[in-house]
Amino acid sequence: MSVIGQDEGIEHGTTKGYGQHTYRKVPATEACGCLKAVREARAAKAEQAAQRNGTKAGAQHTARGHNFVQHDGMPRASRVVQAPGGCPEPDCGQEAGTDTLPLPRGWVRVVVSGSTEPVRTFCSGSCAAFGVALAELRMAVSA
Repeated sequence: MSVIGQDEGIEHGTTKGYGQHTYRKVPATEACGCLKAVREARAAKAEQAAQRNGTKAGAQHTARGHNFVQHDGMPRASRVVQAPGGCPEPDCGQEAGTDTLPLPRGWVRVVVSGSTEPVRTFCSGSCAAFGVALAELRMAVSA
């Protein structure tokens, strides 16, 4: 005999009762107390997880000296990455002449064969990637 649809025998006011409501396809209501019990159980579980993560993972991030994962669990960069147009280096993206060799440490010289864009120097990998993309967009089209 199936218990689907039967309200008799449900342990109201408990999380087990909520499971019985779900299995029997009988809607749980505020009056029976099952919804409140589930909310409280979920809140307690979330609080335990926050305490666990706050002491263990938070200490690891502090010990490593970086702050990459925020409290909401979403990854965020620990610093703002600026576009080359907003790069703080004054010479980043300037045309490279013969007098720019050798380049400062960490700087990149971008040359794309067949591009109408002149040879340029960039201060870092992200700025250089922007320069390569720009040079590739300005490729000379042969007819």
